[in-house]
Amino acid sequence: MSAPVDIALETLWRRSRFASYFYQQVQFFPDAAIPTLALTVLQSRLTLAYRPDFVESLHAEQFIGLLIHEMMHAVLNHDHRALPDESPYLQNVAQDMAVNSYIVAHHTTFFSRTGDYAADTPELLLPPGLPVIPHAFYRATGIGDPSWEDVFRWLKGLSPEERRAHIDSGPIDPGIPLDAGAHDGARLDERIDTAPLFRAPDDERSRFDWSGLRGIVFIDERDETLPTGVHLFHDRAAADAITAKRTRTLSLAEADRDCADERAFQEIRGIINTTTEADIDSWERLLKSTIDFAAQSNEWTYTYGRFNRRYFANGIYAPGRIFREREVITVAVDVSGSMVMNPADIETAFGVIEQLAEKYRVNLLCLDENLFVPEKRDDAFVAARDAGRPYRYQKGDWRFIRTGAGGTTFFAPLFNSYLAGHTEMLLVITDGYIYDIAELREYSPTIWLIAEGRDEPFVAPFGQAVRIRAKRGRR
Repeated sequence: MSAPVDIALETLWRRSRFASYFYQQVQFFPDAAIPTLALTVLQSRLTLAYRPDFVESLHAEQFIGLLIHEMMHAVLNHDHRALPDESPYLQNVAQDMAVNSYIVAHHTTFFSRTGDYAADTPELLLPPGLPVIPHAFYRATGIGDPSWEDVFRWLKGLSPEERRAHIDSGPIDPGIPLDAGAHDGARLDERIDTAPLFRAPDDERSRFDWSGLRGIVFIDERDETLPTGVHLFHDRAAADAITAKRTRTLSLAEADRDCADERAFQEIRGIINTTTEADIDSWERLLKSTIDFAAQSNEWTYTYGRFNRRYFANGIYAPGRIFREREVITVAVDVSGSMVMNPADIETAFGVIEQLAEKYRVNLLCLDENLFVPEKRDDAFVAARDAGRPYRYQKGDWRFIRTGAGGTTFFAPLFNSYLAGHTEMLLVITDGYIYDIAELREYSPTIWLIAEGRDEPFVAPFGQAVRIRAKRGRR
């Protein structure tokens, strides 16, 4: 290994045992074929390949920051091609924004210990010019602790011009007491390829065969590579190997008493736990805040505060008709046989909806191969005889929801017919296996509540997708 790598690893051991345990399982290999550095799996071993002249150009603290940056991608289980049908560039921008924002937010405390706020605690620093989550995201969504998926959905919903403006708006300075260098205000461009990215100079031989790998590197307006890691697209075996190393790192750190009060270890262990255990607080908060913002519709109603002039002349005091704002939510539940939600998922989802029912009028619909307005019959919901009258949800009604025998769900009757002329908030509770999803007419505002048991990523055709986190197993 080179001197900068040796110095960085020695420094990490003094500052963060957790980070040291992680990198003790990583091979470091110099390779002129890589533009910057990349954490990957080569020959079944977790490897950090780095370009020597790139590492030597960095300040020692910036290199340490990049090592933590790469480790956090592994900690957060970032799959750089997580959503195969979506823009890989936009996904990877969102993932880098999430990691960099975490580092910026914790740059003064990451290397500290519980109860220790000494002024001489080393800062966790990054090279300048790297993308962070824009302030506009927090203003628009109200999400205080976003995942990269939250950032990706927000970026995806922007127009191309707005997206470029936010991505290229210039990153904030994470407190680096150094000359910012040539990458201030860098503009990110897409670069997805193999040959231009992984090519050694003619007079140097690459240590590895990169021809089978694809990846993304971030480029500035001068067509220069930004000083951050290359995102390589790993296959399932490589991704599993990275996850296994992360698990082993956690096990080693938990057995080390010196890690007990290490803030970095506590932070990272908390992140790992929240990504593997049920975390209902964030999705409930997101759901409520989104509904409070959008759930309104205009309706006619009657009030005794205004008399009906038609009957008043005949001595009859009848309520008059007025037009006012009434807050309405329509909840559509997928009850097809493919639905994989268990009662805990349904109870959790309707636990939030029942809190909202104290403020809003909640109308319930059911979908399988057909759309139907439900009515109670014995101990289950069936299709109502009067389909033109909405069913108003009452507390505990979720117990009457039963999955059907059909394995296919058609949503066109809901989006392409039923919702014509409607303006209220729509909540769709589904496992996401929708037969005619490509044919749906866009309806706004829509929130898709996706069953926790779904393994594949769900990409909403419009609106916002929120994964349900059931309450089981909470302490």
